[in-house]
Amino acid sequence: MGLGWGCIMEEAALLVNMALLLLIGGICSIIFKRLKMPAAIGYIVSGIILHSCGMQGPDTDNIVKFLSDCGLVLMMFCIGMELNLKKLRKMGSFATMVVMIQVPIMLAGGYLGGTLLGLNALQAIVFGAIISGSSTAVITIVLAEQNRISRMDVETLVLVTVIEDIAQVLIMSAVSPLMQGQEMEITGIIWMLVIVLVFMVAAIGIGMLFIPRLLDYVSEKYADEILLIISLGLCFGLAFLSVKIGMSMAIGAFMMGVIVSQSKQNKRIGHEVEPMKNVFMMMFFVSIGLLINPMDLVNNIPLILAIYLIYFILKAGSVILAYFIGNKPMRLSFYCSISLVAMGEFAFIISKEAYEAGIMSQEFYTSIIGAALISMIFLPLINRKAEAICDFVQVKTPQPIVNGFLRMESIRSSYYTKMSLATKETMRNFRSRLAYAYVNLIIIILIQIIFYAGTPTVTEFIDAHTPETVSRYIATAIVMTLNFVILVPFLYKMCQSIKYLFRVYLDSERKALAAGKGHPHTTVDRFLRYIMSVNNWIFVVLFDFLILFFTPNQIDLIGHIIVAVAGVIIVAILQILAYMRRS
Repeated sequence: MGLGWGCIMEEAALLVNMALLLLIGGICSIIFKRLKMPAAIGYIVSGIILHSCGMQGPDTDNIVKFLSDCGLVLMMFCIGMELNLKKLRKMGSFATMVVMIQVPIMLAGGYLGGTLLGLNALQAIVFGAIISGSSTAVITIVLAEQNRISRMDVETLVLVTVIEDIAQVLIMSAVSPLMQGQEMEITGIIWMLVIVLVFMVAAIGIGMLFIPRLLDYVSEKYADEILLIISLGLCFGLAFLSVKIGMSMAIGAFMMGVIVSQSKQNKRIGHEVEPMKNVFMMMFFVSIGLLINPMDLVNNIPLILAIYLIYFILKAGSVILAYFIGNKPMRLSFYCSISLVAMGEFAFIISKEAYEAGIMSQEFYTSIIGAALISMIFLPLINRKAEAICDFVQVKTPQPIVNGFLRMESIRSSYYTKMSLATKETMRNFRSRLAYAYVNLIIIILIQIIFYAGTPTVTEFIDAHTPETVSRYIATAIVMTLNFVILVPFLYKMCQSIKYLFRVYLDSERKALAAGKGHPHTTVDRFLRYIMSVNNWIFVVLFDFLILFFTPNQIDLIGHIIVAVAGVIIVAILQILAYMRRS
């Protein structure tokens, strides 16, 4: 009898909680839709309201936790399914370039801004990951109501947000194991990156070979509900595997969405999943609001505004820079930068996981959500006034600065005019070498992060397992020498790629001069020709020395010189041995 009454109470709790969550969420979403705001804001506000009403307890928490996890998995699965790889290959070159420029700036700026806000290293990294993306849903709604930029530019902006989602998935893949409590030691970081890389490559590689064929076969032989069940089973299965290796369930769901998108039945599957996603996604956003105390939002208004300003400045500035480099007009660059200043869905996903892992405090988590809501609410208002803001900035900017921008635009346009004279094959190689240089730069940065985080641990290990004559200073110098040697091949490849880029530019300059479109013997030309004449190894040693010198460490200038000399000797010996082996 007692057991039966307990079951009745559990059923009642489930029904009451579901009714309240759905009804209040629906009412709030209607209100915000009427205000031309995304429904997600209404869902979060409904969670805040329920928190204020005291709707908390073991039953509610368990129900909401389960439903929000389902919502997270389904939402990421659908985001992955919406990723059109063919369209990305065809139209994504400029959008990819924008993301490749602005996401590293957002990560670095977020890390610096988080440090200034008093966060530790891991918290600052997570903060950079949180603010690195934009909201596809909000931006799509806002851009549908404007007529300042063309349809093609709108599609490019939407594609930028999609590629940002991919970048944030990769960032989550690297950060997720750290949020599970793993130590930031050099061996742990390297092992973590290897596991994540192998898992993602294996899952996508094997999945692309078999799963689209399996789904196509099931769709031909069985009813739609069987296709839906198989697809969701694969989604939750890969989400489970990603959790087992220490990653977020969101990453596995996203990857399965990408795999399923390659099936001929992807639209049918998406149509069947959409209603379920909408219900459970609402639960995910409600669960975010349930963690927020309204008074915490009021008490942390200065921190919320500081986070929003950091995000606004970094996002707008990095997008303007990327569009400028991409040879877009300054006014268009400004409009597009303003249109992207709304924190994405990943801001909620990453911040919630960081909060639940104990990495982020209640105060900072509340402030992140508050800043994200402000960015979503302000975007339509700022976008409507974009022309007036642009005119005001242009009028109030001092004339010398305006002249400087005009001069920079002239130089950039001249560069693109000259590069247009190169052959298609040359430009294809140019883009490839530029991509290689970028990848090598990212690898160099990752190497320095790993050594910066791991040097104290390795130094202590060397100091503890060597004679007393080997001091902490010498142990640090040994680690830095290893750092110097490891950087050499990547710096050398990057120098080769950059010199190839200079060579293509100088060749285009020569063709432009022959066609009467260039100016002979410019300062830039003379400088580049001088750079081309210098041996690569000189640049490698110089940049290697500077990288280690500006990376925070306990070694003085003389120690840095000794490290560089020791590194050069080791590299020279390795080169001689390699030459002898080839001979």
